[in-house]
Amino acid sequence: MSSKHIIVIGGGVVGACATYYLSRNIGIRVTVIEKTGVACNASGKAGGFLAYNWSDDTAIGDLSRKSFKLHGELATELDGENKYGYRKVDTYSVLYQGGKSKPKTKQDMDVMAWIDASGIRHMEKLGNMTDTAQVHPRLFTETLFETAKQTGNVTLRTGFGVSHVIIDDDQIHGVQLDNGEIINGDSVVVCMGAWSGQLPTLHLPIDGQRAHSIVFKPQNPVPAQMLFTTILDGTRTHHPEVYPRPDGTVYMCGATDNTKLPSSADQIQVDSQAIRELERLRDTLAPELYGGDKLIAQQACYLPVSEDGTPFVGPHPKYKQLIIAAGHSCWGILQAPATGLMISELIVNDRISCVDREAVEALDPTNRC
Repeated sequence: MSSKHIIVIGGGVVGACATYYLSRNIGIRVTVIEKTGVACNASGKAGGFLAYNWSDDTAIGDLSRKSFKLHGELATELDGENKYGYRKVDTYSVLYQGGKSKPKTKQDMDVMAWIDASGIRHMEKLGNMTDTAQVHPRLFTETLFETAKQTGNVTLRTGFGVSHVIIDDDQIHGVQLDNGEIINGDSVVVCMGAWSGQLPTLHLPIDGQRAHSIVFKPQNPVPAQMLFTTILDGTRTHHPEVYPRPDGTVYMCGATDNTKLPSSADQIQVDSQAIRELERLRDTLAPELYGGDKLIAQQACYLPVSEDGTPFVGPHPKYKQLIIAAGHSCWGILQAPATGLMISELIVNDRISCVDREAVEALDPTNRC
């Protein structure tokens, strides 16, 4: 095939996966443009939970299934267990109400020994080590970029964002950076996460929802048990998620809010009240979990959400050389590998074959932007 220069806008997990799969093709040169830094938003601050079949009741179920399998393959190829904390996990949901529930049972104590079993009203197993897993999202993203760069066909540029895509006679010619520099390319891939909707003239219906999280060191080891909770707290209900990691830390995230998307990832503000609420919920759920050391991280990020709730993966309806890959919400880490492979297939082969037709059609931007 003839040589192609592909411009990837965005240094998050979707950009990393697209770059990784593109770099494996002869004749493909990739330039990645990232304004702030690799994995600077949700790709660095998400939980990294992976589920095989949790999207089966949607049209994009095959995207998640394929991507879950690709995560396993990538972990084998790239030593994911050691490089970015890939492991298979058990996953549970817990309905919790301290002080007003049934006494703890032996089963509760045996399964969830690290939380206060006296508050458990109901517990259900959602997944096991065949169909749920996890990665450390920042380390995963960095590993894919570094591996792609080792091919010699990838250039990663940080420090300036893209001011606009260069379009002439409905043809894509490249991008112009914030400093005025022009980079010519044969195709442009937009995977800017929550900021994908900010590119002028394109008007993609994508925005962001802010989510807070904390990372802390527990005083005792916690097993590979992911926890989705419903905590009844007086007249309020909370749904924090708790993900122990293989490095001995615990990640915990809470509700999203609609605080306006800032101009760039380095301008994200952390709400101290949201952090305190997560700490309070942690101590309610597992009073003996926290060792008292300073939090390792107290952070916020913006999840990229599309107007209709389905990600965009495919060519822009007006500009074939402009590929959109954004809007994956909380499933970006899971769905990134299959999304990246779809982009690579589209650019190299002009068709997508790695996921089923139903998913391709549901993800297609046609008639959606």
